[in-house]
Amino acid sequence: MLQVENLSKSYGTQLLFDAVSFAVNTGERIGVVGRNGHGKSTLFRLLTGEEEKDGGEIHLPADYRIGYLAQRLSFSKKTVLEEAAKDLPHIDDGWQELHRAESILTGLGFAEQDFSAAPQSLSGGYQVRLNLASLLVAEPNLLLLDEPTNYLDIVALRWLERFMQSWKGELMIITHDQSFMDQVTTHTLGIHRSNVRKVEGGTEKYYAQLALEEEVHEKSRLNQEKKIRETEDFIRRF
Repeated sequence: MLQVENLSKSYGTQLLFDAVSFAVNTGERIGVVGRNGHGKSTLFRLLTGEEEKDGGEIHLPADYRIGYLAQRLSFSKKTVLEEAAKDLPHIDDGWQELHRAESILTGLGFAEQDFSAAPQSLSGGYQVRLNLASLLVAEPNLLLLDEPTNYLDIVALRWLERFMQSWKGELMIITHDQSFMDQVTTHTLGIHRSNVRKVEGGTEKYYAQLALEEEVHEKSRLNQEKKIRETEDFIRRF
């Protein structure tokens, strides 16, 4: 499991996280939601160490591996199949592992003749699919997916949905496809007002709780403003 304690991050005067804490427990698949610019992708980069935190701690078990689907594309192998299977330990003689890589590529829309193609020859969308395939083949303990559905057609999307539902490790996913998110996740983690809230269940449950909290917050704000006006009236009168 992954444990985050009192994590803080800001850019100048923009405060993204104010001493937030949460855990990703064994087998949890978590959808990450929040308004654009409120820190969803930044959270992923903090978890991977790509960005420096301002404060707090991120605790990982020994030998815990994180796989992160970023939009930056970089390939080190000569063929699509080699790139997809680059993190397999026994690529030369592990035919079962190689078959797994082929199966995942096929599920994501690659044809058999694509396996021997150069990754750089693929379209931008298929290069992102290849990045996703190599992550799924490697089976990290925690998979961080940032908008994985952007370049998938409906067939590949449905395949990925079924694949994620059977994922044995942990998962955190950012996507604008709320239906997809609710189909593959067990929990929702929302970023709001520089804090995070994690609930069991889908986005509908999270947003319902958030609406209730916002109603209470608004009533408190109006009551406070009323008290200020009454105090100011008293001062002017006396």
